[in-house]
Amino acid sequence: MLICSVDKRVIFTYNTHMVKTTTTMAKTTEIKRLNPKGAETKYIGFEPEWKTQPAEERRISALANAFQWYNYHYGKKDAKDMLCHYLEHNGRTKDAKIMRGVPDSQIRITPAWVCRMTLLGLALTEHEQSIIDNDITQMLNVKQEKKREQSEVDADAAVAKLTIQDHLREKVSDCCGELEGMFDDFIDAGAKMSADFKPIGLMRGMNISPNMIGTVTRVWELRLAEFNEVLEGRDDQLVEGYSHLTKVQLRNCVKFCETVINDCNSYVQIKKVERKPRAKKAVSPEKLTRNFKFLREFAELKLKSEPVIKLVGASEAWLYDTTKRKLVHVVADSHIGTFSVKGSAVIGFDAQQTVQKTLRKPAEQLKTVTSVGKPAARKAFAAINATETKWNGRGNDNLIILWAW
Repeated sequence: MLICSVDKRVIFTYNTHMVKTTTTMAKTTEIKRLNPKGAETKYIGFEPEWKTQPAEERRISALANAFQWYNYHYGKKDAKDMLCHYLEHNGRTKDAKIMRGVPDSQIRITPAWVCRMTLLGLALTEHEQSIIDNDITQMLNVKQEKKREQSEVDADAAVAKLTIQDHLREKVSDCCGELEGMFDDFIDAGAKMSADFKPIGLMRGMNISPNMIGTVTRVWELRLAEFNEVLEGRDDQLVEGYSHLTKVQLRNCVKFCETVINDCNSYVQIKKVERKPRAKKAVSPEKLTRNFKFLREFAELKLKSEPVIKLVGASEAWLYDTTKRKLVHVVADSHIGTFSVKGSAVIGFDAQQTVQKTLRKPAEQLKTVTSVGKPAARKAFAAINATETKWNGRGNDNLIILWAW
């Protein structure tokens, strides 16, 4: 076999003495052709298929056209996905996991295009297959090669010390890796939720900086959006990619993501409460709340605010914004038990369960909440036909404290 370079792309050609094919081909019916969005497909065409093998005299041009099509539509990140798909399709799941950790800059796109073409029916010779396997091995060994190169550096060379931020990022990276491992175990166990799964325990054990938790949250918010999109069936390619999971398993994956996100929010709230130095004496409720902004009386609806100190140590509260007509139901974080006040903000509340609704008839609707007990107030609030929105925790000059327990 001969290897020649055209426009920096590797093209495989047959040697007249080598025609034996060793690659076991996947059924083309199992792999769906890629359909890039855009008007270009009208002129460039769709992804090449290999239902029949190209003639020897046309093999170079056929492969060149295929490389040109992939290079036009896709980049290294897509090439990595194709390599992972190829490895998974051939039962090399461990190698696929390692490949996902290889930097995009180290991905070789030509072997990726060839791997993709084999899934659509392209037959490779024994020598061609050995080249692809060698390229994949070299990409998988990138991390080991980097360690080897580092060990060869002169011991006397000055090594820059890691900053505090570097250590914090490293911790977050390790935390993300542990969560990914939990998710892999979750999938291997049939995507069944377990009561033992507590991401917040992992974060507390690793003492992750609250300022870095946003990195973890963003990763799982994207994954949550992807699973929701699969359940809604809006993207055929995503649906096909997760076709090995049932609807129940996909819903459990959504719950898994939501648990991680909720625990991230709870962890930040816990750290806010724990942030005060141990040596400091306990601050009185009067001092904690002296800067909290609220409205003492609202004559129009004959409302009088409860003392602001009741917000300190409370587990549930009802607030009303007289200007925006927003009724706020404040619920303490389940891991903390109570919320408190810092400056002009409430801290320690559950960011998911604490919601607010706009009242159309405040005079009537407020009575259904303020004149009954806790369970009835919650039921009356749930019955209000209005969109729930999140509350930022900030006090203001128009805020009445209706109840706090």
